[in-house]
Amino acid sequence: MIKFSVSRVEKEPILLEGSEGPEFWDLPADDQYTATEDVTYTLNVKAAAGSILVNGSVSGRVKSCCGRCLTPVELEISNEDIELYYAKEDITDEELDITADIRDELLIELPMNPLCDEECKGLCPVCGVNRNQKECKCTPQGNLAWSALDGIITEE
Repeated sequence: MIKFSVSRVEKEPILLEGSEGPEFWDLPADDQYTATEDVTYTLNVKAAAGSILVNGSVSGRVKSCCGRCLTPVELEISNEDIELYYAKEDITDEELDITADIRDELLIELPMNPLCDEECKGLCPVCGVNRNQKECKCTPQGNLAWSALDGIITEE
């Protein structure tokens, strides 16, 4: 858990450095991502104009599958520009736990479609071969998504 003493930060800035286990990600069991290593963070906490400002970075590694060719891929996920603001009147406890906010800052960096490489050629839609490993002789079919509409005749 990432937390700090509110009264201490009012007196002096605090540097929070450390790591949390892979469970920090709190990923669902059926998610496309699996946490593989500890999450590391470096955060500066200081009082500013009647509030608390947290800035710093957080990073971790996850496993997934490439969205184009389905090969396993391991990704470094990081957020180097965390900026969190907490108004004093909203803080009710002596310790402020910012674990969930830091987790959110990291989760937002997960790509919607992870790739093994930006130049990944993906799978052949006809024969299913991984085109990064082998060239197939299949004829391009064009965009089949709308092919069911090709037989519709419209009157103009």
